[in-house]
Amino acid sequence: MRFVLFAIGLGTGLILTSCSRTALDFSPGGCAQDQESCGSTCVPTGTCQPAPAAGTGGTGGVGGSAAVAAAGGTQTTTSAPGQPASKNCTDLASTHAVLASDFDVTVIQVDGIDKQYVMQTNWWGGFDQETETVDGLSFTVANPMGATSYGDIPMGYPSLFVGSYAGHSPKGSNLPKQVSALTNVFTFFSTNASSKGYSNYNAAYDVWLTATGAPLPPYQYDPGVGGAFLMVWLFKPTDRQPRGANLHPGQAVPGLPGTWDVWIDNSNPPCISYVSTKPLDRLDYDLNNFIQDAVAKNYGITSSMYLSIIFAGFEIWGGADGLQAKAFCANVL
Repeated sequence: MRFVLFAIGLGTGLILTSCSRTALDFSPGGCAQDQESCGSTCVPTGTCQPAPAAGTGGTGGVGGSAAVAAAGGTQTTTSAPGQPASKNCTDLASTHAVLASDFDVTVIQVDGIDKQYVMQTNWWGGFDQETETVDGLSFTVANPMGATSYGDIPMGYPSLFVGSYAGHSPKGSNLPKQVSALTNVFTFFSTNASSKGYSNYNAAYDVWLTATGAPLPPYQYDPGVGGAFLMVWLFKPTDRQPRGANLHPGQAVPGLPGTWDVWIDNSNPPCISYVSTKPLDRLDYDLNNFIQDAVAKNYGITSSMYLSIIFAGFEIWGGADGLQAKAFCANVL
């Protein structure tokens, strides 16, 4: 989720947009580029030893900053919530945690199988007492102070993910896997976005494709040269837009509902963003349909790349108090 600032004229102002971004792009604690924050000091990148997390469930190192110890990841166990939300992706979990720091994380164990997800708070652009309450494979954002971003960039990207990222390698993801070998990537993401309006945040997948099948090292925060970002936005916020330009508006994608605007930024790695032309609260689909569509239309993804990480969450510029990811699941075949 390497962030590249890109100025786009909208009306009378400039909007700085992203292809999603992680904590170390801002170097927490004001450290130099080759250093990381470690408690109250800066140390050479890769040398910090995080303090043990409080409670029983949080782990040190968070959402793009393995240097920051989890401060709010106290975790307890409750009963499994309900029935699977999708017939093709049936993961359920019993984890309960309240995450209360800017770079907090918790590992979520799927019930009954050897599979895990990771929840990251990832407030790299602005933090003022935001929390995330995790219940199974869902989470709810609280922004009690009404925090907003600085300089028209997102405050962060609280999200769930599978795949190896920032030193976390949740079990059972079946990632990385070469694009040419993918059969299906069933996934489900449900939100309460329509009850919160469509301003100052998005609900989006951030999918990383890499040039090789090697898991990303702990301190790599983008897919790397020869890789690509693929994003799926369930709606376009009224006042924000993806990086790049809307080069292919109103496209049909096989197996997907409605039509999709395809925004492309040809940086290296490139960013391809599929944005639903009709706001969606939920999407139950095969992510491989987007991947193969991008391959077939030469948008910047190739069949030789490897699907490495799947994130789903909210890029938030402000507000979003009570915003909820009701369910998330990803099943790579």
